[in-house]
Amino acid sequence: MASVVICGGGVIGAAIARELSGRGFACTIVEADGVASGASGAAAGLLTPPLPWADGPLDELRRRSFEMHLELAETLPAESGVDYGFSRVPRAAIPTTEEEERDARALAERLAGGGHEGEWLDPAELRERSGWIDRAPRGALLSAQWGQLDPYRFTLALVAAAERAGTTVRSGRVTGLVRDGDEISGVRVGETTLAADSVVIAMGPWSSEAASWLGVPVPVEPLKGQIVKLRPSQEFSSFGFTSGGNYAITKAGGLLYLGTTEERVGFDRQTTEQARDAILSFGTEFTSLLDDAELIEQTACLRPLSVDELPIIGRAPGLANVYLATGHGRQGILMAPATAAAIADLIAGGGTDLVDLAPFDPARFTAAG
Repeated sequence: MASVVICGGGVIGAAIARELSGRGFACTIVEADGVASGASGAAAGLLTPPLPWADGPLDELRRRSFEMHLELAETLPAESGVDYGFSRVPRAAIPTTEEEERDARALAERLAGGGHEGEWLDPAELRERSGWIDRAPRGALLSAQWGQLDPYRFTLALVAAAERAGTTVRSGRVTGLVRDGDEISGVRVGETTLAADSVVIAMGPWSSEAASWLGVPVPVEPLKGQIVKLRPSQEFSSFGFTSGGNYAITKAGGLLYLGTTEERVGFDRQTTEQARDAILSFGTEFTSLLDDAELIEQTACLRPLSVDELPIIGRAPGLANVYLATGHGRQGILMAPATAAAIADLIAGGGTDLVDLAPFDPARFTAAG
């Protein structure tokens, strides 16, 4: 049985372990801090499908992953024994300028004209449909529903399913690789070396550490994102909205999540009052029912962002048996299933027809250099 060491116990590494163990590989996940201890455990867990006609490689990856999430929601809870709270939620895009409103109305017409989910709601209709969005004077575009889940429990479900299929989870920090020509024969974890037929680097923003081990660029940096969790004084109906890159979405237990920031501040995971105030201001701009809401928690996480803002998925250049899966930015939870299946295809058979990986090839940075 071929062995695979997966460096990183976030959602990407966990999804890859589940895929590979289900295909008969002996997998070991190595995680320094704990499964889902990074962005995978602190994200909002939003799953946003691309527009129906979007056909770029990233859209393809997102669309296939969204479809796989729908499939997983039917099987993974029983497979793993973990309920991760998947649900569908209506979503509205709220414009704040005349130009944004014009574009949103046009998009609503195009969606409806093509037989897709999409309609324009005037302010009164939005207030009635949502039950709580009462400060959107221009109205909003109601489009295809979000999927949402608890990202921490989703990652635990992936790990549990992988463990049931034979995966081992090991605590420790990866400190290097043992190279034998154009292959890696082992992974150094502290003072120990784990033998490996294949290796996957899926350490989120810490994947950049692998550049010195591999001798190739891995240009990934942390993109800090902060979220505020509120409990409104009255329970909100299941609904969510976006505006200007931020979002609000109802969650289990009567909570509302508001986010998020995009901060390039290195590996700083501290929350800030400035971010809190900006996020709260965003929320209260669109609903008066947050004026007396209770602040439950503020979190910050570090998401892996590549230098060209595209995921890095594929075999490491110059090495026959090392694969990279990182750089998904704000959409790691969404893109995990298709990323995992594609990496498993590469390891099992050398190629994949699931999605076009060419734009995500790690070799693009070597060529650029």
